[in-house]
Amino acid sequence: MTSTASQPTEAPPGAPPGAPAPSPVPSGAAWDRRAIRMLLPFLWPSGDRALKVRLVGSVLVLGTTALLNAVVPMLFARAVDALSVPADARAAVLSPVAVLLGYGALHWLSKVGNELRWTLYGPIEQRVQRRVGLAVFAHVHELSLSFHLARRTGQLSRVLDNGMRGVRELLFDLVFLILPLFAEIVFICAILLGRFESVFAGLTITTLSLYGACLVVGSEWLRKFQRRAVAEGAEAHGRAVDSLLNYETVKYFGNESHVVERYDRALARVEALTVRSTMWRSLTGALQVSILGAGLAAMVVLGAQRVETGAMSVGDLVLVNTYLLQLIRPLDRLGQLYRSIKQALTDLEQMMALLDERQEVRDRPGARPLPAGAGALRFEGVGFAYDPRRPVLRDVSFAIPPGHRLAIVGASGAGKSTIGRLLFRFYDPTQGRILLDGADLREITQKSLRAAVAVVPQDAVLFNETIRYNIAFGRPGATPEEVEEAARLARLDAFVRTLPDGYETFVGERGLKLSGGEKQRVAIARAILKRPRLFLFDEATSALDSHTERAIQESLSAVSRGTTTLVIAHRLSTVVDCDEILVLDGGRVVERGPHAVLLARGGAYAALWARQQAGPEAAD
Repeated sequence: MTSTASQPTEAPPGAPPGAPAPSPVPSGAAWDRRAIRMLLPFLWPSGDRALKVRLVGSVLVLGTTALLNAVVPMLFARAVDALSVPADARAAVLSPVAVLLGYGALHWLSKVGNELRWTLYGPIEQRVQRRVGLAVFAHVHELSLSFHLARRTGQLSRVLDNGMRGVRELLFDLVFLILPLFAEIVFICAILLGRFESVFAGLTITTLSLYGACLVVGSEWLRKFQRRAVAEGAEAHGRAVDSLLNYETVKYFGNESHVVERYDRALARVEALTVRSTMWRSLTGALQVSILGAGLAAMVVLGAQRVETGAMSVGDLVLVNTYLLQLIRPLDRLGQLYRSIKQALTDLEQMMALLDERQEVRDRPGARPLPAGAGALRFEGVGFAYDPRRPVLRDVSFAIPPGHRLAIVGASGAGKSTIGRLLFRFYDPTQGRILLDGADLREITQKSLRAAVAVVPQDAVLFNETIRYNIAFGRPGATPEEVEEAARLARLDAFVRTLPDGYETFVGERGLKLSGGEKQRVAIARAILKRPRLFLFDEATSALDSHTERAIQESLSAVSRGTTTLVIAHRLSTVVDCDEILVLDGGRVVERGPHAVLLARGGAYAALWARQQAGPEAAD
């Protein structure tokens, strides 16, 4: 993808105000910090006070629950000490029953706090997921055509799916597991320092530090394999979906075994990377368990010695042991949690990287909507090249007055479809300019331009929805009567009425349940419904039989009468009634004029006409 670093950076589309501007994607810990910073505006959006209140409430409940979890073992230790004193020597305040009742009440309260977090956290998780997914989804749709031409649909789908799962797991692990654990560690260490010798707090901190260092180093090494496995997995998924989308082609050539073997090779690379990461995980896990075991043993032995010398009570020893077990249980899972977070960040990395993809064709600052007009189109010295070493268009100039029809013909590769892409502003010309109703396309918003132009492409691809939905996509607010009228003008209505479900018939993936001609007529009806000021027909009847082609040509002429129309065609019989015909050759306009004039001239157009009249073999 061509870099646009020279253009000013901005917040990701769809992100809340204050979202950081994207920059070149880093890796490792730098990326982790940046990914979390990118998520913060979604967690603390400036315009959503309810979400902020819920977030603050979740943090308060989290802190309160962690404090209760640290205090509850103290009551149990107090009860143990009370039970150790002879019954006749117990003071009223040391009543074991009273202490145990308080212990049970606080334990119940801490569990209620854990459950209350779900009530507060659930809407936060769903809202953040929705906003992040929407921001990425909207941004991907805004990206230029070149991005989508180079990207596999299945790979993109896998990245989005993994990224959304990564957001969900990251938030859950942080809110429900990591933050409560660290809060408990802080409270427990404070109690140990305040109630016992500093050596106990020192041993706790040392054990946790060694465990954390082993965890971080091991997980960072492990993540090298995870990142590669995720990338390879997305690539394998993309190839699998690509082969499924091209199911008919696979069958035509009997290459089922080829695509299966290709997919298996990709999965084998994922398998090898995953196995290596699993082995490393086992080694680091064993070392982490050893550190925890050594720390527990040292604390218990030290506590037992203090009990023997009378420096500590039995209840104090129980309290120290309870705190250790209370920390070790979640710490034992911390390795899994840390790896889970790293995996979530790896998944999130690929999705967030999509937000770093910049549009090659972007609205300029201060771009204005397309002004009102009748659809006058002008190309002035337009040149264009996908690759600078191979120009596609060279100094192309023409004008279409409002309401007129102009056709562009020529051999394959002459640059006809490129003109359509430039008109729709999928690309900007490298030389010259294009004006619609006097406005340079680069100075107006893409949204207003595309609202004014309706296109019927050569390859009409439909949504896996109903016929009605696919036609209404041209103008989503159209009434059912307007949809059916557009179908009638496209000579589609009679066919639809023969279907058992009529307009509610699903067309299948990419419209594969319909014939080529039926798909083309749906696309024509969709363009008609849009009511544009300029029609672009790019081989609009190429998939139709001669009889249907003539009928639709009559309909197209009728619906486009009075509307500026640009026709890109290979079959010359479809453009004989155009006001002007341009002949392209090698990216240049070599002839222009009406059909009769060009035939009389005996040039390139006449030769092409003669070949097509002679038959398909001669035309080729």
